[in-house]
Amino acid sequence: MTTYKIALLPGDGIGPEQTQATCAVLEAVEKKIGLHLKITELEGGDGCLEKNGVALPDSTIEAIRNSDVCLKGPVGESAAEVVVRLRLMFDLYVNLRPVKTYPNVPSIKPNIDFVIVRENTEDLYKGLEFMVNPTVLLP
Repeated sequence: MTTYKIALLPGDGIGPEQTQATCAVLEAVEKKIGLHLKITELEGGDGCLEKNGVALPDSTIEAIRNSDVCLKGPVGESAAEVVVRLRLMFDLYVNLRPVKTYPNVPSIKPNIDFVIVRENTEDLYKGLEFMVNPTVLLP
């Protein structure tokens, strides 16, 4: 049986709670369909920055590189040092946000099914913004 390696960055704030719930779902899926997952929790984010002086240690990056996938919870104040760095490093240039209504779920608009595609590695993420005048900031 193939083992899939998951690098887990719990994140900050609500992140650990969200990733814990996600891991519970993954464990249920693992049992249901016979997957074998090896989840390794890694350091990263505000707590890591406070503890180690760096928000995303080289050891965490290396563990992510050696994993099949990375599951990351929301990161707090050190987001630029974690999230943006990971996006640039692994060329994670698209943020897909599906929007869909489901039957029997109340909605103000029925039959919605579309995807918002957001570019994740250019413009403000690279710090290339500049001031046109005191009221206009352009990427």
